[in-house]
Amino acid sequence: MGFLDFLLNLAALLLWLSWRGIGAEQAGGPAGTLLSNLRPANRSGPARHGYLLGLVGLLLGRAIIYRQFGPALDWHPSWSPGAVSMVFRSDHFPRMLATSGLSFAWGLYGLFASACLVAALHRPPADKDGLTREIRRRLGWLATWPPVLLLALPLILLAAAWGPLGYLAARAGLVPDLRGPAHLLEQCLVVGLGAILVWRWLLTGVLILYFINSYVFFGASPVWDFVQQTGAKLCRPVAWARLGQVQIGSLIILALTWGITGVLGSGFPGLKHSLPGMPLWLEHGALPYLYRNLPW
Repeated sequence: MGFLDFLLNLAALLLWLSWRGIGAEQAGGPAGTLLSNLRPANRSGPARHGYLLGLVGLLLGRAIIYRQFGPALDWHPSWSPGAVSMVFRSDHFPRMLATSGLSFAWGLYGLFASACLVAALHRPPADKDGLTREIRRRLGWLATWPPVLLLALPLILLAAAWGPLGYLAARAGLVPDLRGPAHLLEQCLVVGLGAILVWRWLLTGVLILYFINSYVFFGASPVWDFVQQTGAKLCRPVAWARLGQVQIGSLIILALTWGITGVLGSGFPGLKHSLPGMPLWLEHGALPYLYRNLPW
């Protein structure tokens, strides 16, 4: 059921992107040319309302499926923004409907947070690949923000969203009871830092593909141009790192990415027996530890 939920989340995101027409319009030429600024004459495209109806049907339909088969399989979906986890009873249809919408919204948030990271890394006129230019075009006026603000925006949005969500989750018994408005505000600040964990997946994919593309040529395409430029920018501080003839800078950044996000998120419970006396924030993750031990 967990794998099915993952596939349905991907299908829901594809329906959303199709409804928004992402990928339907392509720039006419390379960056810095007149053709790159032209857009197709027919910008309206075919009617895309069917994608939206399909998305609504998918979110509702999978909630029904989870309610029907989840209890029999003893499967209860969970969701976590990093600092806290919530488990939803599969024998309760309103909660299955809530987790269906929440997991889809989390996927959309991940796409937005990744887009902000890309826009912060590639500033014009250095954004030469078509994929980056498309991301910046989709972000619109947000793409003109300074990199620091672009990186802070996903954290602020997640913190703000946890306000009503954390309140409702506490009322529903999905998380421990709140001790007051100050306690909820502290939770928002800690949960907002979980946005850093979302970037782990984009960085991991880019770094792995960049390492492979450094030794195997897969041809010219917007995706590989994006991987090459983004990977080179991420690995610039360790461009000197080599192991014989192998450039290992991307592997170093990859290890740092997973090390930092591991300390913040899930921690390293497997090291408990080999490292007795390790601090709880390292064993269980810094953000979950802070969430459970807020002072107010």
